[in-house]
Amino acid sequence: MSTVPDETPHDPAVAQQRTVQQSAVKHVVAQTTVDSAARADELARRVVAAGLAACVQTSEVRSVFAWDGAVQQEPEQLLAMKTTAAAVDGLRTLLEAEHPYDEPELVVLPIVDGSPSYLAWVTESVAPG
Repeated sequence: MSTVPDETPHDPAVAQQRTVQQSAVKHVVAQTTVDSAARADELARRVVAAGLAACVQTSEVRSVFAWDGAVQQEPEQLLAMKTTAAAVDGLRTLLEAEHPYDEPELVVLPIVDGSPSYLAWVTESVAPG
C-alpha cells in the first residue's frame, strides 16, 4: 500500500506535501527540454532576465519517450536551471505560458548540498518568490 496520496493537479494533500518538501529545500535544479538550441537560448535568457534562475545551462540530449501511442526519439536541448525552491511556482507559470511543447517538462530536483558561496549567489540572483 502506498503512503503517497493520489496525485491529481488540484489535490490539497499533494499540494500540502509539496509545500512541506519545498520548505525543507532552499535550492533546486529545475529541468525542461525544448526542440532547438535557439529556443533553449531564448528561454534561458527569459528565465534569467525574469529573476527565476541564477544560471541556466543548456546541453544537447537525445530523448526517447512515449507519445501519441508510439515510442519517439528526438534530439532536444536540456535546460538545467539553478534556482530557489521559492521561485519554482513563477518558473512553472512562465513555462506554461511560453514553452513550445503541448506537454512541457518541468522536473525539480533538490540541491541537498553545495558550495556555500555558490548557493548564496543563487539566492541573491533569484528574485524573491
